[in-house]
Parts: sequence; C-alpha cells; structure tokens
Amino acid sequence: MNVAVLPEVDRLQRDWLEELPARWFWQVEGGHFAGKSTLLRRLAATAREEGYVAVLVQPPERAPDAGMAAMLDVARGLADGGVIGADDLAGVRDGRRLWADKLEDMERWLALEPDRVILFCDDPVRWSSGTGEDSDHFRRQVDEVIERLMAAPCRKVVTGKPCLARQRKDRRWALKAVSAGAPWLREGAAWGELAGVAEELAARNLPGLEERSALEVRLLVALAALRSPEEVARWWGAGRERRRLTGELIAALENTPEARALLEAWGRLSLVRRPLDEPMLEALEVPADWWGQLLRHCLLFEEQGAYRLHELLKADAREYGLWLEPAARREAHARLHRIYRERFEAREAGDGLALVEECEAFHHGMHSGDVALMDGARPFFAAQLDILGRTLSRDHENFEGAAGVFERALKWEPEDDYAHHYRAYNLDVLARDPGLVEIHYQRAIELEPDNVWWHSRWINYLITRGRMSAARGAWREALDQFELPDPDADPVLYGSLHIWVARLLLHRGQLDMAREVLDGIPEGEFRDDPGKAALKRRLVALVQARRGEAVFPLSIPVEQRWQGPHVAPARHGGHALLRWMPARVDAVSEEGVVLQAAEVPEDGQAEPGIGRLELTAEQFDAFSDDLAVNDLAAGRFLELAWYEGAEQPLIRVYPDEGWRDPDLPPLFPDPARYLRAAGWVA
Repeated sequence: MNVAVLPEVDRLQRDWLEELPARWFWQVEGGHFAGKSTLLRRLAATAREEGYVAVLVQPPERAPDAGMAAMLDVARGLADGGVIGADDLAGVRDGRRLWADKLEDMERWLALEPDRVILFCDDPVRWSSGTGEDSDHFRRQVDEVIERLMAAPCRKVVTGKPCLARQRKDRRWALKAVSAGAPWLREGAAWGELAGVAEELAARNLPGLEERSALEVRLLVALAALRSPEEVARWWGAGRERRRLTGELIAALENTPEARALLEAWGRLSLVRRPLDEPMLEALEVPADWWGQLLRHCLLFEEQGAYRLHELLKADAREYGLWLEPAARREAHARLHRIYRERFEAREAGDGLALVEECEAFHHGMHSGDVALMDGARPFFAAQLDILGRTLSRDHENFEGAAGVFERALKWEPEDDYAHHYRAYNLDVLARDPGLVEIHYQRAIELEPDNVWWHSRWINYLITRGRMSAARGAWREALDQFELPDPDADPVLYGSLHIWVARLLLHRGQLDMAREVLDGIPEGEFRDDPGKAALKRRLVALVQARRGEAVFPLSIPVEQRWQGPHVAPARHGGHALLRWMPARVDAVSEEGVVLQAAEVPEDGQAEPGIGRLELTAEQFDAFSDDLAVNDLAAGRFLELAWYEGAEQPLIRVYPDEGWRDPDLPPLFPDPARYLRAAGWVA
C-alpha cells in the first residue's frame, strides 16, 4: 500500500482533534494537489472514531450533476450515522418529488442532531459545472446545495477557497504542498517492484524534493522507472513542476509500445468519478504486470482501502483523448454502468451508498451510447433527465429522443426553464410542432429571463420562420433585458447572442438588421475573436453585392483585396505588370460578356471607381488564357491585367469552387429545415 508520508497533513490532523470539541468551523486552503482532500478524508475517519456522524461530501468536480451528487453524499452520510432512515432515502429516490422539496429535506436532516454531525465538504468552489450555454442551470443547483450546507447548524470542515462571501471563518489553515520525499522513497513496501528506483532517487538527494507534493513525488518515480534515476536526476531542478512532470511522463509512455495498455487503462480510470476498489481495477483492465505496478504505485493512490486517480491526472488524460477510441470509451462506460448497477441492486433499502451507486450507474449508462442502458437507468432528479436529454441531443444527435426526455423532465419539474428551452430546441431542430416550439421557448424566457441563450435561440427561430417583425421585437427585448449597449458588459453576451443572430441574418440576407446587431458589439471584440471579424467581413461583402459593387470573391479577405492581383501573374510573357482590375461577370451571351469592373484606388483607403465594361465574345476569348465565353457564367469573378509591351490585356478567372470563410461561425440548425419539412425544398 503506497500511503504518502504527509507531515503537514499529519500535523493538522492532530491539531484538529485537539480543537474538535470547542470549534465548529474549519477552512483548509492550499494548492490543488496539496493534500486537502486526503486531510479531509482522514479527519472524517477520525471523527467517526470519536463517535461523530461524519458526512463526507465529495461530488464529482465540474460535473453538471454535482449538486445532486452532493445531496446524495449528505443522505448517505446521515443514513450511515443513523440520523435518517430508509423512508428518507426513498424520498430522495422519488423522481416525482420536486428539487425544492428535497432541498428542504436535506436542510431539515442537517438540523436533527447538530451536535453529532460534522460536514466535510471538499472544495465546493470546484463543484460547479464549467462555462457554457447550459452551465448556469446546473450551477444554480450546486449553489443551492452549498448555501444550505454552509447554513447548517452542525460542525463543518471545508477545503479550498471560501465558497460564500459571508462564510464563517472560525479557523483557517493553509496546507502546503509538501511531503517527506526522501524518507517516503526509502519505504520499500510503498513502491512494490519500483522500490529499487525509488531508493536510488532518494540516494541522489534531489534538491527541493521535500517541498514537493506527494503527486509530484509519485510522478517522479514513474519517470525514473521509464528512463533512469540518473537521467531524471540530471533533468530535475527548478521549474520541473507537476505539469512538466506529467508531460515528460506521457511522452515517455507514448514512445514505449509496451506501455499502451497502461495508457488505455489510465484513460478508462479517468472516466470513474468515485473511489475505486480491486474488482473495479480488474474490470477496467488495469495491467497485472510491471506496468500495472507503475500505474498502481505512481498514478493511483490508495487510502483507507480505496484507490483514487487525481483529478489533474484525469484532466491530463482528457487532453490526450483518454488514449481510447470512441467505441472503447463507450464500452468502458457500459462496463462501469453494470458494475454500479450490480452493487446498488444488492444493497438494502436503508443503505445510503446505494443512492450514490445508482446515480453513477445512471451517469455511465447515459454515456455508454447504449439505448437499453439509458432506458434502464433510474434517475432521481429532473435535472438528471436534463443531462440525459443534453447527451442524446449533443453527443448522439438523437433530437427526437432528447425532446421526449425533456417532456418527461417537465412532468417532474414543470418550472424547469432548461427543460422548456431544450424541449423547444430539439423540436425546432426537427422542424416539428412549431406551436409547441413557441410555447416552450417563450416559457423558458418567462422563467429565466437572464439566460442569454434562451433569447438567442428564440430570436433565431423567428428569423428562420421569416417573422422578421417579431424577431426585431424579440431582439429589442433581449437588449433591454441585458441593458445593452453597455461598454462594461460581459463579452460572453456577444458570443451567445449577437454572433448567432447575426450569422443567421446574414444567411437570410437581412443585412440592415445584421449591421445593427454587429454594430452592437464593441470594436475591440472583433480584434480578439476571428468569428466576429468573419461576420463583419461577410457583411461588407454582401452589402457591396447588394449595391452591385462586388468585384472580388469571398475568398479574398476585405483587408487584402486591393493588394492584388490575386490570380493574374506579376509578370506575363516576360513583361512586367502595369495595372490590373478586378471584375464580376454580370451577364454572358453568345454576343459577349458584361462585366462590373473596378479601378484599383491609388490610395488604399479611397473608394474604387466602379463601372460597366462590355467585351465581345471574340475579345473575351482572345484576352482569356483559361476560360472561354462558352464556359463562363454570371457571377464569376476575374481579373484583367495589362503588361508592358502587350497590345491587349490578360484575363484570368477565379476558380469556381465553393468557398467558406473558415472563421465564420457554423449555421445550425439547418436554416431551411421548415421548408424541407413542408416539402418545398429538397
């Protein structure tokens, strides 16, 4: 068993036990791998030994279901301590009960025996889901749970930064990321078959090792095992921090064909959100050979009979695609679903761990891609259905299935603005039931008017349906809701609202409103965002086309247009270029060609002179060295170029190829979907 030697954790554990009877709140701050979670688990074990009900709350980090998972951790801890019973757990399982009612239950439970209960909350600031169009919905649930946990009348130990502005500050500790590096390396039993490598590293007296975290020491041993202690000792020094260590280790593993099984096992383990045990390691195919020893002793850490993979190592694995093909990833989720399902089904009704395991079974079934597993997993909360609907829609493009899931969620939580919006959105993508689409889009805005995406998609729906007057009204309502224009507004607003509305308006040729929308974005935002700049380029090009002034294809950036020529050569037939003109073909007939041509302005900032130029078919064929009149069509772009000593100009035609600005935001859903559904377009 590789249990890290953590002198700071040991010291704080002793201090806490001395303070326990008198104090009611402790805040433990420190770096992300300082050992805060390890300390928290050790304190919880100590509390149980002292006769307290230790409630350890460690939900998955940055997960959309973190708020629900935290509630289940509370229920499990209180049930294990005898504070609540099987009927209370049944109330949590009942998906028909409102989230608000379950929050009230949790609040009431925590007040039942405040002198006996101690809450151990692991870094609540990191529970909230990340940024994104739907993160606010799930973050709200996390915030509601945290508020009630921090307000509970029992003792609390909280790691990480303070999660509430008015949080109690009875006792604050700063935990340093240090370990007893060399003495720990000399504990042969801690390192298994890597003991010799660890011992040799210890003998080299690496400078500053005692100031490094347990995670860094483990990674160093792994790297030394792959290379050599001597090479790693030469490499070691200032700046060789955790991220560099992991990068070096991954590079060494990827360059070693025999390590492939370890990397894939690392990827599978990164999918697990709760502690692991031996049967799970076996099910996830952790190697049993030397590579398995490296994984167990250096990547995993064992504590109180359970294995864990640090969140940072999970994040590192995700950066490399988990070293798994999508099918292998789904199979790993399916395997985990079956493991958790077998476990919770074997437990008694009053066992709180069954709640946690059933929640994990739902999570992994949802990500397995197996419809049977998704249908067979039982959710406890409407928000779990929200996550399932999101997964079906976003990951599997099963919009019909997603719409049905959101309909089910609304039966449980009729005031769920997220479910209203995404029921509308998925029906909208399918171009079905526009009446229902409108009802649910509008209801979502009524329930949560501060969600910018709810406004953005409603406006785009109206544009798609050709209801421009209503779209302009909805646009003005959105501006009023978010008090725009505002020079200090969050840039996220523009990326969630203006960009997508402008994109569809440009596609529909609604240039005046598109200009109004883009003019609402501060100029500095265009410098920092290629997508916004691309929209502005497209607007300029389309306005020129509307005025009959388009003489360049869209593939030529606006700022580079007069820096040509772009298809005519700088020299032709040994002669230097004198002047050139861009042009667009307005009309073609057997008699000739009509061009809209522009004189290159002498000053790059001046407006070009644009006029009509007519060529007979014979003239065009004589001037052109690539296309003849018979191969030409209206709308093609070309350049005319004059060269020293040449009696006639040269015509070069731009390639007739579909071109899309790579920076232009995508169009989704299909703008013609309602026309297709009605059979008006193919």
